[in-house]
Amino acid sequence: MIQADIATKIISPETSIWVVFPGRRRRFINNFLRQQHVFLETPGIALRPEMANDYPSVRRHVRMSGAISEYHLHSEAKKFPSRNPNHYADSPIKDAGLRMLASSVRKMFGRMKSGDLVVVPGRMFNPVYFGEVTASFKTEDTLQVERYGQEEIPFRRVRWLNPGVPRHIVPQHLQGYLAKPPAIAHVARSPETEDFFRFAYPAYVLADKSAVMMDGPKYDGKNPLATIEANYLVAYFIAAFHAIEKEQLETFTTLNVPAAIEKFYDPELVQSFTQNFNSPGKYALSALSAVLGTFVSVGIAIAISQLDASDLHEGIEVTNSVSPQDAHINKDSGIKLDYLFKSLHNDKIKEINHLGKRAKEQIGLTTPVRIKVKAK
Repeated sequence: MIQADIATKIISPETSIWVVFPGRRRRFINNFLRQQHVFLETPGIALRPEMANDYPSVRRHVRMSGAISEYHLHSEAKKFPSRNPNHYADSPIKDAGLRMLASSVRKMFGRMKSGDLVVVPGRMFNPVYFGEVTASFKTEDTLQVERYGQEEIPFRRVRWLNPGVPRHIVPQHLQGYLAKPPAIAHVARSPETEDFFRFAYPAYVLADKSAVMMDGPKYDGKNPLATIEANYLVAYFIAAFHAIEKEQLETFTTLNVPAAIEKFYDPELVQSFTQNFNSPGKYALSALSAVLGTFVSVGIAIAISQLDASDLHEGIEVTNSVSPQDAHINKDSGIKLDYLFKSLHNDKIKEINHLGKRAKEQIGLTTPVRIKVKAK
């Protein structure tokens, strides 16, 4: 039995995208990254979760935090401001800066939820960082930063998903979200803005589409033919998926790889397939099917692993260590993959394995999938 862990993030329709700036002039970027937190410049705000969506409470606490911040930065010779939020007005805020800060507080502590995606732009030309909110806000979630002495500042817990993405590879239609504050901005979900997920997760599934990133770290960008085996594998498994959907797998399995692609490859299943010719190589498949990305990445992982027919004919079990609670993708992709490999004869498996071996030798092709052969 083959076990394939797809390590794929299942993104629900309720998942929100937030762009969070790490303070003015990005001055807290290192605090964000080292401590796995995001926060606002709200020293002494003393916020509780139940206050975060109560407008009068937020106004009082933001006014208090503003006074404390002003004292630390500009007014040390004056009397320290009151720490009692009831000493501050709860009326609508006229000052534009404080009004925007109050809105940011409600977003970060009242609306941002566990599982949401956080996008943090570094300084100009520096990387963009992607994280996932890991917990609901709690009163005790506070920290201190040198700029504000011993003042407690509330934070949200974040797990950083990668070491940062070079700013220049983020497409132009997303760059506008990274350019200017407010301190936190909610990004409305759309086919365009969901591209942010592509930079956060090596593999993910949305309601009606999926995506997978495949690495080719040995590819030096000098020989276009070095990628041909990898491209054949991607096209072959897209074609196999289409053949299964059309209930024509029996015909598909009689054909060699080029012929199978010629007859069954369907470009309508593919939103995009991009190949980065810079070193190291990277491939991104966005599919107009929730299952196809997983199907392709597992198929390629099996080809790279050089498994023989006897192993594959024992069956394939698909699991998901990243989103174990969403079993429907595992089940559907597992059924299709099991059906495909049990239908392939030894000569076709050898042909696929040859492509996998060459792709690994030529460019070091890998997918996020982890393959394990269970003892019989």
